[in-house]
Amino acid sequence: MKINLTRKQWAVVLLLVIIVPIVYNKAAGAITGFIQKQAMKMPKEVVVDNPHIEKVNVSAEATGRVEAQYSIDVIARVSGFLLKKYFHEGDFVKQGQLLFQIDPKEYQLSVNNSRAAVNQYNALYTNAQQEWNRASALVKEDLISRSDVDSSLAARNQNRALLDSANQQLELAKVNLSYTSIRSPIDGRIGKVNITEGNYVSPTSGSLVNVSSVTPVYVTFSLKSDDFVKLLKASDRFKDVQVKVQFGDGTWYNKVGKINFVDNKIDKDSGSVQMRATFDNTKMWLVPGDYMKVKLVAPKKVEYLTVPQSCTKGDAMSGYYVWGVENGKSVRKDIKVSDDVVNKNWIVKEGLTLNDEIVVAGIQNITMEGQKVKILSAEEYAKRESKGK
Repeated sequence: MKINLTRKQWAVVLLLVIIVPIVYNKAAGAITGFIQKQAMKMPKEVVVDNPHIEKVNVSAEATGRVEAQYSIDVIARVSGFLLKKYFHEGDFVKQGQLLFQIDPKEYQLSVNNSRAAVNQYNALYTNAQQEWNRASALVKEDLISRSDVDSSLAARNQNRALLDSANQQLELAKVNLSYTSIRSPIDGRIGKVNITEGNYVSPTSGSLVNVSSVTPVYVTFSLKSDDFVKLLKASDRFKDVQVKVQFGDGTWYNKVGKINFVDNKIDKDSGSVQMRATFDNTKMWLVPGDYMKVKLVAPKKVEYLTVPQSCTKGDAMSGYYVWGVENGKSVRKDIKVSDDVVNKNWIVKEGLTLNDEIVVAGIQNITMEGQKVKILSAEEYAKRESKGK
């Protein structure tokens, strides 16, 4: 269908197309403004409270890593073919327990030869001793010369030295024979075998297997210099600081650790101090290599200004704030909080005083500054909320 309009009619249409949206937007803006003004006039029901003072122990947090107190690489101390192992990988082993056997045949032969040499030199020494005894008796009767006595004494001493050397060689042979039986140096848990049976091993072959102690264990961590000084002032050189560790699932280990090492300097690159705590690990829940959250608690208590986490808005990136009430109206109060949480309350570093009134319930009713508020008791607010539901 074709519509024929005059030039004036087209002008009117074009004008309407331009004017109508403008009028509509202005009308909509006026309506929105009216609604906002009406909303501003209606008081919002809230519950208010003051920030609280809580006394808590001085504490600090860090990230730590579990380490075995002893972690020992077992190596061969003599050369030979590895005949057999006497454990399963991952076993718990006792100190002195047999782990590997190196072929002992040549070392047993060395012991036998050394023992034979001892017997030979012992016989020579005994004969030389008897010769010297006879010579000592004969010289008193002038039956032999003094030089003959000296010669017999020298022969006796020479054979005694040879006997001593043979005894040392026998002891060395016995030690080398004992090294063919490779035993665990500590109580602990054994790891994965690096060199299997049938291989020729020597002291330069490297680790055959690793054995790590399981209890106690260390947790090492780095503490920021500010936290370090704070805890140092609140304790007796860390002797009475309690150390707690948290697993990845959020649960806390049920044993408390003690500081057993504090480095003698602050690292210039990280601005932190290397520290270490000892933990009982009888149940073996702490596994070397695992990373854990570490919390240190000193005996000295300090006072902190706190607000409930539930009444704060924002985040660590944009900043936190609470809604306060002044002269019957809502006021935004920007705050700085600590990373520490006390009984589900933020520790407030800046932005509030004890006299400030902050909204602790009905926060969802406040959307902007300057809104009128009606303060209710917690009981009354709870009743109204239950009726509304």
